Amino acid sequence: MGAGASILALTAKGLETEEPFDSVPPGLWRRARQNGLCMIRRPAPSQLSWRTGIAGKDEPGQRLIVTGMVFAPDGQTPVAGVTVYAYNTDAAGYYGASRAEYPPRLYGWMRTDGDGRFDLRTILPGPYPGMQIPAHVHFSLWGAGYPLQWVDELRFAGDRYITPEMLSEAAAQGQFRTIQPLARGDDGALRCGFKIRLQSRCNFA
Repeated sequence: MGAGASILALTAKGLETEEPFDSVPPGLWRRARQNGLCMIRRPAPSQLSWRTGIAGKDEPGQRLIVTGMVFAPDGQTPVAGVTVYAYNTDAAGYYGASRAEYPPRLYGWMRTDGDGRFDLRTILPGPYPGMQIPAHVHFSLWGAGYPLQWVDELRFAGDRYITPEMLSEAAAQGQFRTIQPLARGDDGALRCGFKIRLQSRCNFA
């Protein structure tokens, strides 16, 4: 069995630790730039809150608050104790310091509360310079009996690069749609919700 196949065969039972990276086969690390593992800062802090801020007060950009909730694969049961790792580009569309591709500069971790909730405070990310890709926030999750996994990135309604096909795909996702509307709060920050459905297997390949 190859490295990619072996990681896909790992179930939640085999990756119950809060830091599952030692269980990732070496072959996946060799492809870390292609599969996105290079973007995950580790290890996560041992003490995590259900909310975090990853953009300082001096960070340029429009404030963004993402109110999230994590569900089991059944799509109905909220899951407590899941580590949620988030990162996004800066307002100019770059991840790393000095416009480097990686690792991300705006990143952080949360751990879902008893109701499966998390709260991310960041800035509205900028689109990649010179590319027609919608601005987005990335999320990876693990823990509470679930393996390391990525989910489709959160995008925002009204983005000029969102296509009709993307909107159709998001509509088919129902409550777990990955394109979300933004609303401005009384404090001037933009807000949106985001529901995530976990998988029982690792999907990094």
